[in-house]
Amino acid sequence: MKYKVLGKTATRVPVIGQGCMGIGGYLTRDSKCGARQIELLKRGIELGMTFIDTAEGYGGGHSEEIVGQAVRGIRDTVFVATKVSPEHLEYNDVIRSAEKSLSRLNTDYIDLYQVHWPNPQIRLEETMRAMEQLAQQGKIRYIGLSNFYLNGIREAQAALARNTIVSVQLEYNLFDRNVEDHILPFCQAQGVTLLAYSPLDQGRIANGNEGTETLRAIAAKYGKTAAQVALNWLTSHRSVVAIPKAANRKHLEENASSVDFELSQEHFDDISETVNTECIAVPTQRIRVARNGQQDRQVYQTKEQAIDNRLGFVPSPAALASALSREDFIKPVRLIRTAGRDTEYDYDLVEGRIRYWAWVIAHNGKRPIPAYVRECAELQDAAV
Repeated sequence: MKYKVLGKTATRVPVIGQGCMGIGGYLTRDSKCGARQIELLKRGIELGMTFIDTAEGYGGGHSEEIVGQAVRGIRDTVFVATKVSPEHLEYNDVIRSAEKSLSRLNTDYIDLYQVHWPNPQIRLEETMRAMEQLAQQGKIRYIGLSNFYLNGIREAQAALARNTIVSVQLEYNLFDRNVEDHILPFCQAQGVTLLAYSPLDQGRIANGNEGTETLRAIAAKYGKTAAQVALNWLTSHRSVVAIPKAANRKHLEENASSVDFELSQEHFDDISETVNTECIAVPTQRIRVARNGQQDRQVYQTKEQAIDNRLGFVPSPAALASALSREDFIKPVRLIRTAGRDTEYDYDLVEGRIRYWAWVIAHNGKRPIPAYVRECAELQDAAV
């Protein structure tokens, strides 16, 4: 396993870690397969993937419980990262959330404590004050951010009196490379580690049709899989550490051995130039928020519903809309082309429901939204 220094600290972490989104459930608790997930995490640790990233929001805390069981007896050899949810960012709530995470993880310290999503309705100064209190008490070692962009990162750092932001966690893979424009150069210049979640685009890099021909051709030269080459390419960037989730032992072992070879500069450049999805601007009125038969998904159908936010999303679409004026970037939504001709829409929305409505509210539906268009027709259920 290869290692990189975390931020400007003296701590070294493996360049391939283990992501736990969906382990133990995502939006709700899932108690099935707990023993198998624990064994997978333990096997990953044996293979050198000792960086484990979870969150209090995964499975209502059950993911943290699984991680706690996996690291029992070997806690000092594992770097444990978790996240506080956006609805818990007031000072006292941060403290309470950290205490609950410590209990579920069965540990007396968290290596990296991250703000999972920004919440424009709570001042960052209050959140960061709680983070520094936890650090002073020795309950957390380092402070990180997740799903923050440049202005938010700068504001969070400015709100810290004694500590620094060591990492920012964002989606980064060969399908979604938007961080390369501003975030990645910022991280490299400021000594901040970029933790790449969904580094294999939730398995689509290896299994889909998006650029895999180039990856497979290059992979064959090294005796590796397309997924291994994709992870190697990603972690070849100086500030990047990848945290893929493995669905089974085979994928886990492939992830661990994805950095035991050197990708040539020629092949790195070939991938960089060839495997790239264009971000386009799409009029919001040409996007169908939910297809027929899917109106039961937790999704708003109108701007008025989004403003009302009866489903209680945090941050709310309206709160996120107010933050757009202070931020210089929005993560593109994901679309697929609408099937059939009997429709007024050109695209179906498959990821980014809250961002979509925030954009509509902020611009009154008159400005096209940044989007990636997938070739595959499978739907996701990621709200923000």
